[in-house]
Amino acid sequence: MLGIERWGQGWRRAAGGAAGAALLAGLTACGSAPAATPSTPSVLTIAMGAATNLNWWPPIVSSTDCGTLTGGGISGPDMYMPLLWFSRTDQIEYSRSIASGIAVSHHDKQYTITMNPKWHWSNGHPITATDVAYDWTLIQGASASTSPFPYCFAGSGGVPALFKSVVAAGPHTVVVTLNQSVNPVWFEHNGLSQLIPVPKSTWAKHSSITKELSFIKAIANQPNNPIYHVVDGPYRIQKAVTNGYYTFVANPHYSGAHPAKIKTVTYLYETSTSAEFAQMRTHKVDLGYLPLSLYGSRGQLTGYNLISRTMFAFFYLPLNFRSNAYGVGGLFNNLYVRQALQMGINQPAIIRSMYHGFALPSIGPVPVKPPNAYYDAALKNPYPYNPKEGKKLLENHGWALSNGVMTKNGQKLAFNMLCSTGSTTFDNMAQLLKQDWAQEGIDVSLQPMGGQAFGDIIGSAAQSPKWAMAGGFGWVYVPDFYPSGGSLFLPTAGFNLGAYNSSTMNHLIAATYKGGTKAQVTQRFNAYQVYAAQQLPGLFVPTPDSLSEVRTFVTGFRSNYNPILAYTPVNRLGFNG
Repeated sequence: MLGIERWGQGWRRAAGGAAGAALLAGLTACGSAPAATPSTPSVLTIAMGAATNLNWWPPIVSSTDCGTLTGGGISGPDMYMPLLWFSRTDQIEYSRSIASGIAVSHHDKQYTITMNPKWHWSNGHPITATDVAYDWTLIQGASASTSPFPYCFAGSGGVPALFKSVVAAGPHTVVVTLNQSVNPVWFEHNGLSQLIPVPKSTWAKHSSITKELSFIKAIANQPNNPIYHVVDGPYRIQKAVTNGYYTFVANPHYSGAHPAKIKTVTYLYETSTSAEFAQMRTHKVDLGYLPLSLYGSRGQLTGYNLISRTMFAFFYLPLNFRSNAYGVGGLFNNLYVRQALQMGINQPAIIRSMYHGFALPSIGPVPVKPPNAYYDAALKNPYPYNPKEGKKLLENHGWALSNGVMTKNGQKLAFNMLCSTGSTTFDNMAQLLKQDWAQEGIDVSLQPMGGQAFGDIIGSAAQSPKWAMAGGFGWVYVPDFYPSGGSLFLPTAGFNLGAYNSSTMNHLIAATYKGGTKAQVTQRFNAYQVYAAQQLPGLFVPTPDSLSEVRTFVTGFRSNYNPILAYTPVNRLGFNG
């Protein structure tokens, strides 16, 4: 899901196909919007991704929008704050959290959360345990098979099966009880991290959870609805113009640290990365994404600082493992086919020629950078680039070239790769992948399409016959800050796009949820990430840095960047002078 960094409290999944971690990629194309001027800046003007509109505003996320989510509610300037805030070192930072502490008891099955009473909604009402419990009611209902919209992070952090109850035990006390003992670090990072208080007095309008969720889905793309005026973050939406701009204003009743210095923030729509580059060249935006395809032209930009940042993420190409996948049926369930495909990915060349060195190779689902406690330094790349060996591997399993395409029992190794339009860099990378796979006799047809159509196909099992591979995605570990794969590779995972299923993987992921000594926990986690690297639940491609152009009068962008959350809080930014 690479492409668009979410400016918000966390759950950001970039839209498929836009190459690079395209933080702030964008510019205006339609309508008119206020823009900051170098002499008297008062409005922070930020570019969005190519042809990107903010399309989901509630603080809970539907899985049908998970892959192409560009929501305002959870990814504009913070509108809704999480119960737990995670620091740059992936630790709970209570000074910035709504929760002030967690007491673990009953053999790691009960978690008593104390909330800081200073927090209030923008309408003056206190944020209470009832608001947290209401959020859980929505998540639990959205995770059910009969839900009007399925929950994006079902299967991650024990949601919903591990939860026995979430109870408001007092105005500022929430008690979460589980069905079994678990590793507290994993549960706090991946389970409790999903809780975002929702103002129940404003949102609860129906007697049944089904009707409630249907209502939320109905207003999910209506940012001008007054329901979004009650927030607890430093900003709220003021005006939204589709294909134009989105303006946020500071919340004067924000209870957290660092009230917004910049009172108005505008996100501008763009039609292309080249148009956005032109906007930067004429100083129409204050924060913009530097398209890698225009990296050589960066000297044309004056009055900006180029800032490169690493995300706690990995990039990959999802595969469709279903029996009705386009062109190949269930062929990807054969490990040797996935191995051959991985051997055809020239990561060093992609990093050198496509990303200008601003990327790291991916050999598994746990990134080597930013520095973290999870990456296994002993893990080596099991499938370095070697198309000759990839071709030989296929031949050893009975495949032979027929008119240039590997064929076996009448089955051709020919399929499509869906590509979301909008990035010249990814288009070039896809062409390189196609050429290298052709050396192995693998015929991949590139099928570009708009972001919404792309998301509709890969996000629905009913659309399975239309795709075999999707390119490319980046998974940012939010809200699954403990990167154990539960959001991605379990059969029940909300973002298991291609229905990958392995009993061994299921067992290894489940083992990372268990408690124990530090050595035991580390051993289990390493076993999972080694298996994932070897078994290829998706094809690993380089993970690029985020390249941003920031006006010289904007302060705090680099110093306040959080690589775990993969963004800089907008309320931490300011203007010189």
